[in-house]
Amino acid sequence: MMQRKSHTTDQNGFDFMANTGREEQNRDTLGIVFSLVIIAVITLSQYLGML
Repeated sequence: MMQRKSHTTDQNGFDFMANTGREEQNRDTLGIVFSLVIIAVITLSQYLGML
């Protein structure tokens, strides 16, 4: 049985930080990919002298 974390779990037992669902994992992956694309675009722009 999972231990309840009082600082991240609401009264119904939903843990906001568990990140066990597919939707949460997809959202995290999309955020990582999106940030890597932004970093690559900024780096390339600086290299080419556009920024």
